[in-house]
Amino acid sequence: MDSTVLDIAPEADKKLAEAARLLEEKEAENARLRRRIRLLEKALFGQRSERLVGDESGQSVFDELIAEVDELNRQLDRQEEEVEQRKKAIAPKTRKKRRNLQELIPEDLPREETVLDVPEEDKVCLETGEHMVRIGEERTEKLAYRPGTYFVKVFVRPKYASPKNPSRGIVCRPAPDFAIPGGTFDESFLAWIAVDKCAYHLPLYRLEEKLRAAGIGVSRQTLSRLYMQTGEALRPIYDLMKAEILARGIIFTDDTPVQLQEKGKGRTVTGRMWVYVGGGVGPPYRVFDFTRDRRKKRPKEFLGKYKGYIHADAYGGYDDLFIQDGVHECGCWMHVRRKFVEAEDAPAELRDCVLRTIRNIYRYERLARKHGEDLLMAVRREKIGPLIELLFGRTAAALKNGEVLPKSAFAAAIGYMQNLGDTLKTFLENPHLRPDNGESERALRPLAIGRKNWLFAGSKAGGDATGILLSLIQSCRVLDIDPFAYLEDVLRRINGYNSNRLQELLPGNWKPAQTYYA
Repeated sequence: MDSTVLDIAPEADKKLAEAARLLEEKEAENARLRRRIRLLEKALFGQRSERLVGDESGQSVFDELIAEVDELNRQLDRQEEEVEQRKKAIAPKTRKKRRNLQELIPEDLPREETVLDVPEEDKVCLETGEHMVRIGEERTEKLAYRPGTYFVKVFVRPKYASPKNPSRGIVCRPAPDFAIPGGTFDESFLAWIAVDKCAYHLPLYRLEEKLRAAGIGVSRQTLSRLYMQTGEALRPIYDLMKAEILARGIIFTDDTPVQLQEKGKGRTVTGRMWVYVGGGVGPPYRVFDFTRDRRKKRPKEFLGKYKGYIHADAYGGYDDLFIQDGVHECGCWMHVRRKFVEAEDAPAELRDCVLRTIRNIYRYERLARKHGEDLLMAVRREKIGPLIELLFGRTAAALKNGEVLPKSAFAAAIGYMQNLGDTLKTFLENPHLRPDNGESERALRPLAIGRKNWLFAGSKAGGDATGILLSLIQSCRVLDIDPFAYLEDVLRRINGYNSNRLQELLPGNWKPAQTYYA
């Protein structure tokens, strides 16, 4: 026999034995893991009460009884289904009648009248010169809200006619341009729904319960419909806010997951809510954009042909934006610092040096910003820039000389910072830029709180409405404006407002109307 074969055989046997041993260990480990999974599943989904084990007497009889009961239940279910099918076949198809306001509210709900009269000169007949006679009135009732109470707002529009000149016709002031034409809900009620959900994080079912406690029978479906209609009514203001922040050339952006319910499937998928905060000169508007997914084309769809600076995290979906001409990436030192804070496997002295250097970058930035742009740029040039260069050099040397283990968390943090490279220095170019993306992260906090309460968006339209209303409400809050007062006022005015002057209704330009219906 060939000597080479004899030499190889023992080595092959050793490898097979080693492989068998490893396989046995893995099977034992898998068995332990399967047992652990079963225990966890039982803890999460299983019955909480304990069962008696060991006494099997009577068990077979008990099982037969259970089987018999199950069969009876199945027969009953089949009978009920047959009865329901017969009812559907016999009963005529009728549309569900929409209830009027009187059926929704209690009789003793307070009413407040607003008289919308025609001007005095219109009450005189031009042909006969005689005063017209009031012959009746048009009444429009809407459910309204004032902080702490619900009431009915009654719009009274007197009607006039000339006794001696019937051809003059009936004179009556036109109805106001309501935000939702033909509805039975006042703009104050619409503002209440939006603010309670987007500012105070109350889901619609809780608003339904609050109304029921007041004796008002408005369903959750109606509240959802009003919520989405309110968002659409305010879309022109939203579009103007979006155009303004895109024109400034400085944007902070981030995103967070929001569950989206799939219609008819009884499950949710993960959508995204993006926020774009306007930087530079002007109000720090927050514009939210809801999308079905996190595909990298979503930021490009929103930003379009935007040119300027973008503060963002290291998410790869932004990369297609940053390769475009005129778009500049601003890295986030806050994310870099977080990586080094979490990396505790580095030499204590080195880690302390890195964190102190980042802290000093922020200290210089914070102090200089209080004293004007000229001093800020000087401090960045003389202090902050050299600190950043020192930090890059020190960490690169630590990797090179073996001071940090190559596969440690601290080495990963250094790699994260080195990969961002010059984008972490972009903020040194412009006094309106910041060292981090904190503006957008802070803007997302209210949404993260609200998401825990209302859990998911019921539809894409609902997510879009939330994006519009969040944009206006959170922009009002950062500008120290009462969002309820703002929304109520703007909703009353927007449909009849001059389209060329809609800029006046932006939160940063808004001045409350002296009177709604003059």
